[in-house]
Amino acid sequence: MKPFAVDDLYLHSTLLSVQGAPGHSIAVFARSRPSRKRDGYSSTAWCVDTSGDAAPRELTSNESSARSPRLSHDGKTLAFLSNRQQKQGTQVYLLSLSGGEARRLTSLEHSPEIIHGWTPDGSALLVSASVPWAEDAQDDASLADGTRPLVVTHLPYKIDGSGPSVGKRMHVFRIDADSGEATQITHGDFDVKEACCSRDGKRLAFVRTREEKQRHRADLWLADIDGGNARRVTTRLAAVQGLQWSPDSSRLVFGGNTTPGDSLDHPWLLRVADGTLTQLGNDDLHLEGDQFFWHEDGVRIATVVSIRGMQEICVIDSEHNRVHHFPRRLRHVMQLGESNGRLIFSCATMRKPEELFSCDWDGGSQQRHTSFNRPWIRKRAAPRVTVRAFDVPDGEGGTERIDAWLLRPPGKGPFPVVVDMHGGPQSTVLVDYPSHVYWYELVSRGWMIVAPNAVGSASYGAEFARRLIGHWGERDLPQYLAILDRLRKDGLIDDRIACAGKSYGGFLSAWAIGNSDVFRAAVVCAPISDVESHTGTSDTGFYVTPYAMGGEIDEARERYHRLSPIEYSAHVDAAVLMLQGQDDQRCPLGQSEELYANLLRLSRKAPTMVVYPGGSHGLSGSGRPSHRVDFHRRLVDWVMRYAGDSSEQQAQREEDEAATAAAEAS
Repeated sequence: MKPFAVDDLYLHSTLLSVQGAPGHSIAVFARSRPSRKRDGYSSTAWCVDTSGDAAPRELTSNESSARSPRLSHDGKTLAFLSNRQQKQGTQVYLLSLSGGEARRLTSLEHSPEIIHGWTPDGSALLVSASVPWAEDAQDDASLADGTRPLVVTHLPYKIDGSGPSVGKRMHVFRIDADSGEATQITHGDFDVKEACCSRDGKRLAFVRTREEKQRHRADLWLADIDGGNARRVTTRLAAVQGLQWSPDSSRLVFGGNTTPGDSLDHPWLLRVADGTLTQLGNDDLHLEGDQFFWHEDGVRIATVVSIRGMQEICVIDSEHNRVHHFPRRLRHVMQLGESNGRLIFSCATMRKPEELFSCDWDGGSQQRHTSFNRPWIRKRAAPRVTVRAFDVPDGEGGTERIDAWLLRPPGKGPFPVVVDMHGGPQSTVLVDYPSHVYWYELVSRGWMIVAPNAVGSASYGAEFARRLIGHWGERDLPQYLAILDRLRKDGLIDDRIACAGKSYGGFLSAWAIGNSDVFRAAVVCAPISDVESHTGTSDTGFYVTPYAMGGEIDEARERYHRLSPIEYSAHVDAAVLMLQGQDDQRCPLGQSEELYANLLRLSRKAPTMVVYPGGSHGLSGSGRPSHRVDFHRRLVDWVMRYAGDSSEQQAQREEDEAATAAAEAS
């Protein structure tokens, strides 16, 4: 067996956009792989027959990427986006599944960004594209991108991973499947986030932003299939996503919530005839993503939910509002589709990266259909993985029990340990190899990984998740420390302890080193370091942060300051590495810069900050492959250098480094 290494990320395949066609056993999906040569990703379209055990078939070559694959309702034709003819830019292509070459369908002036799907009769496709929009009378919409001033009159004006969103609006086009003729069917001062055609081909459901100064809220709208007679049908929901029509076109299922900034989405059912809106399940049923699929009986709905730290499929009886959960496993389901009466899905475990599977609607007769990641992962020495419950303080004078993932190398310990702090905080520890490549090399080098789902995490009930509002760091850090104390008493770890985290995990790792002396080293990735400034500079901070802090800045200014890690910079005695994407708009570069400047001036040990040009908030898992290798390798090397030595070795190294610094200064 070979040990894991950071370079293994080049071997990993990610499976995306799983989709089938009603009444057909064929399902399509996209396979994305990092390319060392291009320092980017190649995405290819594949199909698989879920009725048998035939190997999946590659439909497009990796010479040019294929995105947003959509299978026609008759299961015969694949539509996808590609820039294979570079002079034409990204366009829609069609490929017959019976064979032959793909043909370019469109010649759109404004490149399409997503294919929403086919009309039921196969005559047309619904796609979205950005069209120029003048923000005021002086704004010249004819200027080329890159030279046009950004005229900002509303928020958000930028989106992480996409950049500025002003000066353009996202609208839906109908593309004739024969001629490629494009007809814009939504118009106005708003952005359409998704669209879906009813099964009878008569109606269009779409999600669009409001025409307000703050445009983070989105509503469900219904219209005729040509966009006429549009009307808003939701008003009390803050977010809507994942539209799916019922087989008889009488109902819509989708995800959403009622509170801006809240990440705990629930499934909702709309009866189109009378506008009745019903929440499916209870407040503790938390969606993971926005994937819904109707059984042909028009009653059962399949989706992915987060439950006690796992992402699993559940099936909802929409008539009686009953929820059937599939058997709980130590896995995360990621992508979900439906194919000829079977559910098709990708899932992964902490020991095995994702592959594609299918099962019956009751969870039985499971079958694996791909082996993209199995050949290389079989050659690696997999970690020992458990989920263990720990008794910890609940932050209100009592105790409670929480779960933590433990990834261990061979042996009895004590091991050096990295405490991994997940983002959100209304999320969970993700079974996500691309973002956690460093876990596996560290385990191969004899380290233990501890990744808790502390208070504030999703999937353990609404009350558990919301108890962290206004108490970031104050209620969850003591739970992390209690887990470490228990593991130390059990002889599994000693004082060689480091912490790492991104986003909210970056906040918590920065908070931890300023409010405890347990951690010798910390890797702080894309953090929130100054809660007040984050509110005004993040693409979502203006509405997410007031929710998370339990009040607007003018209502709770002392709380914003008290819960900012930069306030505790003088207390930090850990070796700190900061990793940050330069173009991160979710937790902008300024958050790392503020913390770095404060630590450099006030803490005893000089920090190091590494900034990745062009990197977004998703840098560690989906950024430029060479940047990802550097990110994960630096993290591994940092914690091993600054937290992997015995106390005596650490003291000697610090003494040597101080002597070197003094000599250089003189």
